[in-house]
Amino acid sequence: MSKLMIVILGLILIPVFLFAQAPLSVGSKYIDFEINRMPFISGGYFLQDNFALEAGVGLAFDGEINSNGLGIKLGLDKYTGNDRLSPFVGGYSRFEINPNALGQTFWKGSRIVFGGHWGLNLFILKNLSLAGSVGAEFQINSPKEEDSSSSFSTFTSGVKVRFFF
Repeated sequence: MSKLMIVILGLILIPVFLFAQAPLSVGSKYIDFEINRMPFISGGYFLQDNFALEAGVGLAFDGEINSNGLGIKLGLDKYTGNDRLSPFVGGYSRFEINPNALGQTFWKGSRIVFGGHWGLNLFILKNLSLAGSVGAEFQINSPKEEDSSSSFSTFTSGVKVRFFF
C-alpha cells in the first residue's frame, strides 16, 4: 500500500517540478515557514520579476515571560538575482498583540514593528528553497503604566523554508 502511495504522489508532483514557471517571476506564489523568536506562516506573490509581496500570521509562545500572542505581518522583498543562490533585501511592518502579558514583560497589549532585512535564498529544488536573513527592527509598544515605550533591535535573524508554485 505504501509503495502505491509513493507512486501516486510522484505522479502528482512531476508536473509541479517539470512545468513550473521560474520561481522568482511575476505571478509566482510561495508558502513560507519562518522560524525565529515568533514563528510565521506566510504567503508571497511576485508583483514583478524579483519583487514579492508577503503577508503572514505568527504565534508566539514564551511561557517564561508569559508573552503568548499573535502577530500579523506585511512586507516586500526585492531579489537581486534569479540564480540558485539569490540575495534579497526587504522591509516589513508587523502588528502584534499580547493578551496575556503580566508585569514582568516589557510590553503589554499591542505593538507595531517596522523592520528591514537582508538575506540569501538557496534553491534546493526548483520549487523548494531555504532562506536566511538578518536585519533590524524598531518597535513601538502600547503604553505600560501610562508611559509609552519603544525599542530598537539592532539584530534580528530568521530561517525560512519556502515552497514555490
